[in-house]
Amino acid sequence: MTNIKITDLPEKDVKRQLFFDKNLCVVSHSGLHRTEATFIERVPTITTPPSQVLVTGSRTGVLSMVIAMQWPDVRVRCHALDIHHVETMERNLADNDVRGVAVVCSPMIPEGPYDLAFFSGTETTTTAELMLDQLEDLHEQLALGGVCYIAYEGDTGTWQKQIRQIFGNIKAESDQRGFFCVSAKKTRPLEKRRSFRAEFKASVPGMEPITLASLPGVFCHRRPDMGGLALAETAVKEQAQIEHPRAQILDMGCGCGLVGILLAKAYPEATVTFVDSHSRAIEATKQNLDALGMKKHALVLSSRGVDQAGFDLFVGNPPYYSDFRIAELFVKTAFQVLNRGGVGMLVAKSASALDECIKTRFPETTIIPRRGYNVIRFVK
Repeated sequence: MTNIKITDLPEKDVKRQLFFDKNLCVVSHSGLHRTEATFIERVPTITTPPSQVLVTGSRTGVLSMVIAMQWPDVRVRCHALDIHHVETMERNLADNDVRGVAVVCSPMIPEGPYDLAFFSGTETTTTAELMLDQLEDLHEQLALGGVCYIAYEGDTGTWQKQIRQIFGNIKAESDQRGFFCVSAKKTRPLEKRRSFRAEFKASVPGMEPITLASLPGVFCHRRPDMGGLALAETAVKEQAQIEHPRAQILDMGCGCGLVGILLAKAYPEATVTFVDSHSRAIEATKQNLDALGMKKHALVLSSRGVDQAGFDLFVGNPPYYSDFRIAELFVKTAFQVLNRGGVGMLVAKSASALDECIKTRFPETTIIPRRGYNVIRFVK
């Protein structure tokens, strides 16, 4: 029996799943997601070995390992939008000594052509616009006659119709309430590729509005985030007498660059480093900086912040899932990178939990209400 293990839990606490007539065992923390397990079950039914395969939407890399084991001579690309998921998959591949899989983090589907592809999504992780954008992108990268397996968990009511509009005829391999898996063959090019890029205006008091763009999958697509605006407005007001005209500013979790770009406009001599773990966020920020002619600023794709210190101002609008671990990462990074006397500002709808988190490293904080949000200011 072949074993794939993607957890460090003790043997008594792991979840085991059997595939390939019990010849393959996947050992994980709590079991593979239904979409990935369904794809693995489909692999033995594919009778013609492919030459180049794409896997996108997976967060474990297990499907890529199974494909590489099934067809050792096949080129396999495993794609993710977030560098955190890429790091997880690379670690799992290395731990299982699986080679022949290239893991790619990019805002678009890596260039093909692919003759076989697997795309998975869920209602909670893949917005409708992001799924449509990626499916059209994937269709474009498939070879003519190439086959794509698509699995989705969530409200499936309209999705088969949407997939038919992109691919033409599809074959429903599983269709249950809240879940489906279909296979679709590329029989023709798309008549017209849709654009889901959106633009909006943003400003802080006393400044002319600027036009910013966002992409599907980026936080607060199609509109300025009110928490981000509250943070930018507060930072500009509170730092009006900034001591360093050429300040170094870190915008962590930058999204489309809203906060950092507004600060760069307010402090033209300052340099902003934009950090995000999501490749589409970095791409949207790059497009906005290019459109505004702001060339001197830095872009960093990272799930761990940055290593270098020397920042005068740290701003961030952290997400609050994962038991506050990401907010804790923001606070830890602020402590590591700020100069002595440097100022940090984080924003939240409710201040209490975030304030408590910040005080683990910055004992004195000031809570500043703005736009129905709370900006928490602290000094190193």
